[in-house]
Amino acid sequence: MSRKAKRSLTTNTWFLFAVAFFAVFPIWAPVMWKHLATEIFIIALFAMSLNMVLGRGGLPSFGHACFYCVGGYTIALFMMKLHFPFAIAVIAAPVVAAIFAAIIGYFSVRLTGIHFAILTLGFSQLVWAIAHKWYGFTKGDDGITGIPVPAALRGITHYYYFVFVILITCLLLIRIVQNSPFGNTIVAIRENRERVTFSGLKVWHHLWLNFVIAGFFAGLAGSLLVLLNRAVFPDFGYWTKSAGVVLMCIFGGVGAFIGPIVGAAIITLLEHYISIYTFYWQLVLGCLIVILVIFLPGGICGFIENRLRGEKKITEEVPYASQSRGP
Repeated sequence: MSRKAKRSLTTNTWFLFAVAFFAVFPIWAPVMWKHLATEIFIIALFAMSLNMVLGRGGLPSFGHACFYCVGGYTIALFMMKLHFPFAIAVIAAPVVAAIFAAIIGYFSVRLTGIHFAILTLGFSQLVWAIAHKWYGFTKGDDGITGIPVPAALRGITHYYYFVFVILITCLLLIRIVQNSPFGNTIVAIRENRERVTFSGLKVWHHLWLNFVIAGFFAGLAGSLLVLLNRAVFPDFGYWTKSAGVVLMCIFGGVGAFIGPIVGAAIITLLEHYISIYTFYWQLVLGCLIVILVIFLPGGICGFIENRLRGEKKITEEVPYASQSRGP
């Protein structure tokens, strides 16, 4: 069996183990833990959507919370103002977010680096300003509260499984996209845009479609969080939300598939438990992130992967080294 096949088998084994663990988690976990785990699932999906742009495409988006906010407000407005059925509102949220991503991406993906980051940030702040000031439509900074949820999803255990199934489905879909020729092209564009352009592929079209797909999943995550909290506020689209999810990707490792999931889980847990003991939890969390970036620039998953590669390399080289020695 090749090294790549062994690595894939190990990854699949750990994935199945994680699915089995979280499938039985609500049986013994208290309500608070189930609520926290559900929130982590949603934020992990949000971070995974950003990683499609940041990690795979190499484009630093500082406005990804825009689609998170659009998805949240879409499901709230569809159910509270337009009185659409729950199923239609859930489907509409990521679709509307994808439409916004298509419009914003049309202008943004033509740029790279800091120019792309600033433009996405500008669009995000525009959406935030509309949500924050348009009291007649979004209720402004008061937000939209009391969002109804079907009786089958009102219990935290039922909603936990609802989000869990959606998360697993989205992860599989993202994995399929990333392993497809389209996903490999996105990575090739990240590594050498000029060479891909000279090969005849339409770089802009690939980056734009990748941006739209990422917006779709971000909008879905935003709608799920709204249903969990039964409320949506303009802060969903504020720039700090975008910065926070960027930190999650860096914390976990943008080069690894599960990096954003690890980063989202750790930062959410730290934020929850540190805030219990001190009002200055953001200061403590900031110090931890600074330490991580300095000593583990590849993130947690990147560090683990490099250590495993180093051990494999040593294991493979030692027999040859011992054979080359004299008697």
